[in-house]
Amino acid sequence: MRLLPMRKISRHSKRLALFLTFCAGYVDAYTFLVRGNTLVAGQTGNVVFLSVGIVQENVADAEAKILTLLSFMLGVFLLTIYKEKFRIVKKPILSLFPLGILSIIIGFVPLSVDNIFIVPPLAFCMGLVTTAFGEVSGIAYNNAFMTGNIKRTMLAFGDYIRTKHRPFLREGIIFVSLLSSFVLGVVVSAYLTIFYQEKTILGIPIMMSVFYLSMFFTKLQEKSKEKP
Repeated sequence: MRLLPMRKISRHSKRLALFLTFCAGYVDAYTFLVRGNTLVAGQTGNVVFLSVGIVQENVADAEAKILTLLSFMLGVFLLTIYKEKFRIVKKPILSLFPLGILSIIIGFVPLSVDNIFIVPPLAFCMGLVTTAFGEVSGIAYNNAFMTGNIKRTMLAFGDYIRTKHRPFLREGIIFVSLLSSFVLGVVVSAYLTIFYQEKTILGIPIMMSVFYLSMFFTKLQEKSKEKP
C-alpha cells in the first residue's frame, strides 16, 4: 500500500506553484486568442491542432505550431543541460526573467507582425519555467499542462477514500488549487484580451513584479520575527 509521509506544506512553495500555473493559463489563452490559435504551454494541444490541420489540408499556420513545439522542447533541453551552470538549481526563480522580459517586448509588437516571430520565443521561455519548477514541498506537479495534474488529483482523492490517509487528501486539495489557478489565468487573460488585445501579455511582468515584491516583504517580516 502506497502511503505518503506527513509533509509540512511550505506556504511560499504553494504560492509560487499557484502563481506559475496561473501564468501558464494566462499566456496560453493570450497566444491562442491573440497570436494565431497556438499554445505555448500546452504542447499536446498544438500537436492535435497541427495533425487535424494536416488531415484537413489546412496548413497555413503549421510552420508556427511546429516551431512553437520545437522551441518549447529546446527550452527544456537547454535548461536541463545548463541549469547548474546558471544556478537554476539553487534559484529556479531566475528562469522567470526571460519570460518577463520577452513579455514586455511582445506587448508592444503590433498584431501585423507574423506570429512566427512571437509565439516560438514565448514557448522557449515556458520550456525553461516548466523545467525549473516541478514540485510543491516534495509533491511533483506540472505548471504548464494540466492533464497530469488532473490525473494526480483523482489518484490522491481515490487513495484517500481507500486508505483514509490524510496526506492523500492534502495532496488532492493542492492539485485542485493548482487546476483552479490555471483556469483562473485563462479566464482573466481571455477577458483582458477583449480590451487590450496584444498588450494583454504585459500582465505577466506586472504580476511578476507584484509577486517578487510580496516575496521580498514576506522574507523581511520573517527575518524581523527571528530577531530577539
